[in-house]
Amino acid sequence: MTAPKPDLIVHIGQSKTGTSSIQRVLGGQRQALAKLGVCYPLSPGWANHGMLPASLVPLSRLGHFNPALWDGIGAEARLAQFRREFAAEMAALPAGTRLVILSAEQCGGLLGNQAEIALLRDLLAPYAARIRVAVYLRRQDQHAASGYTQALRVAGIRPPELPKLGPDRLPQYDYAKLLDDWAAVFGADAMMIRIFERAELVNGDAVDDFLALCQVPLAVPADHPDRQSNLSITPAAIDLVRSMGERMKARPEGLTAASLPWRRFMAAVSDALPGRGWKPHPAEAAAFLARYEAVNEEVRRRWFPDRPSLFAPLDPVGGDPPPGPPAIDRDAALEAAMDVLEDQLRLAAQREADQHVLAARLHERLGEQAPARSAFRAALRVVPDHPLAHQHLAEAALREGNRAAAEAHLAVLQRAHPDHAATRRIGHLMAQANSAPTKAAG
Repeated sequence: MTAPKPDLIVHIGQSKTGTSSIQRVLGGQRQALAKLGVCYPLSPGWANHGMLPASLVPLSRLGHFNPALWDGIGAEARLAQFRREFAAEMAALPAGTRLVILSAEQCGGLLGNQAEIALLRDLLAPYAARIRVAVYLRRQDQHAASGYTQALRVAGIRPPELPKLGPDRLPQYDYAKLLDDWAAVFGADAMMIRIFERAELVNGDAVDDFLALCQVPLAVPADHPDRQSNLSITPAAIDLVRSMGERMKARPEGLTAASLPWRRFMAAVSDALPGRGWKPHPAEAAAFLARYEAVNEEVRRRWFPDRPSLFAPLDPVGGDPPPGPPAIDRDAALEAAMDVLEDQLRLAAQREADQHVLAARLHERLGEQAPARSAFRAALRVVPDHPLAHQHLAEAALREGNRAAAEAHLAVLQRAHPDHAATRRIGHLMAQANSAPTKAAG
């Protein structure tokens, strides 16, 4: 007997509605999901399934995609490989799979009309008993402001300000057309529409809300690092990025989103200076949002008739906005640059120390105690409180009966890493050695 087909949910975003966090959690929890009868396919991407919509449109529209996605073989060959792998993966779903989840916010941007959306439906239909479409809507002014940092990440260097256009020129914010197009292809009953506002989300969290929407009882700790993905950056970091972008554009090689130095720089800034990003003046936000009043009312009337308004109201307008876009604060940019530099130096030192520790442990396995000790000490010269280096040197001291040296290493561990496993281990060994004779420290 042929196994029943699973249901399928395709999450089309939008961007800046917690999609990266949702995708990273799902990607990191594939084994746990499989035990629940849920498949998060791997062939479209480890986290973001952007290969899925990318495979349905002309290559000329994929210029903003990170070239690293093509695995060095080019977009055409990589997408052909994806098509083969996706078909094989879906045809070989494990028995007991009740639900398949696909997530790619690029669906909303790349598949811009009903004919293109139908290509996705036709691709997925053979593998599913029922297809539903999950989408989160964020108030347009907030979405545009949040997207500013993302534009900087792909080398869109410009001052922070909201667009001067309306839904006729910015279709990504015409939520009425977006929902109508997808409903026309998949059916109105297939639409799973959520408002991206903290008060509307389960536990005020996008990940918890999406799991509840899909009826997936997956427990993800509140402090799980994947919950905090693709964050914005601080205002000072924005000034730093604008300054650096302007300088790089003036160089002979120019500036592009595909530039490896730029991508590495943006990753360093994002890691070192996460923040709330840029927030427009309330009067600027009100003027922008007014252009979408009719669109939002149409969405409310069709999809949320019980809500008084589609989104929460704007903050009170506090006077007139300053004239023109904000200038770069050079002092703030320089301070942010120092923060990024210090963070990168710290990470480089940690990597160097970790390499010394790895070499030291290899020497230990080979019975080469003197080189091992030298390598552990080299790690401490780079990172003075490295926990594993202190642990192994303390253990060596205890083996030699040198309790004073071991106590010195334990003191550092207790001060710098009170809850670390290395601290607990050395504390336990010291307690065991209390009655042992003491050698003078060498």
